[in-house]
Amino acid sequence: IILFIWRMIKCTGIFIIIFIFIKLICSKLFGKIIQKIEAGERQRQFLTLKAIIYHTLQGINVALYVMNILYLFGIDVRPIIATAGVLGIAIGFGSKRLVEDILSGIMILLQGQIRVGDYVQIDGASGFVEKITLPLITIRSVDSGAVSFIRCGCIDTVKNFTIAFSYAFFPFEVAYKENIDLVCTSIKQAFKILKNNPEYSPLILDDIEIFGLDEFKESSILIKCRIKTQPKGQWTIKRAFNKIIKEQFEKDNIEIPFNQLVVTNA
Repeated sequence: IILFIWRMIKCTGIFIIIFIFIKLICSKLFGKIIQKIEAGERQRQFLTLKAIIYHTLQGINVALYVMNILYLFGIDVRPIIATAGVLGIAIGFGSKRLVEDILSGIMILLQGQIRVGDYVQIDGASGFVEKITLPLITIRSVDSGAVSFIRCGCIDTVKNFTIAFSYAFFPFEVAYKENIDLVCTSIKQAFKILKNNPEYSPLILDDIEIFGLDEFKESSILIKCRIKTQPKGQWTIKRAFNKIIKEQFEKDNIEIPFNQLVVTNA
């Protein structure tokens, strides 16, 4: 009994040591790599790779620990290993979809198409990427909080809104009577106010682009512009600039048309 307990303690101790070793190696190795990388995009890619490697190694460690425990209880693990090998081959032939998912997941990971924390749209599902494994990508919706699980092998097109940079896009409608040059000047002044704000200036990467008069609508004219921002900064900039542009238009007496309902009592 004492020998059995000693072997159990020894086996558990080795498991814990390997567990801590894997954790330290992944943290130290990837920590040094990430420190040497300046670009945030590559950092997120390596963080995703770190998570997958870490969980894979820990899974192998747990499997070895379980087999050692079974061996201590007198259970011959060789038939189990042989059976697992045969089942693995059978599953490999039968689970074509799983193999496709894993291979596609590897390609997505290596190419850096999707990283944890990115805002993406895949097959009608959009939201922030919470988790990436080789067969599955987990996305959480911003508005409802719903979680979508997407098989990597089913992904044909990925729309990533947070790679390298983003754009805050603004379609402004003004009345027909307004002078276009004056409206553009007012927009530039509003952008100047936005850029001088220390809360928002770090998110802005370039000057505003004003495309000019884009479309004649029924009761207004459409002027489009956009601001280049840091990844995931477009929503913050859009909300802030909309507030500033309304105040600036009111200051410059530029009319923003809106539908009105007139009720007449007969």
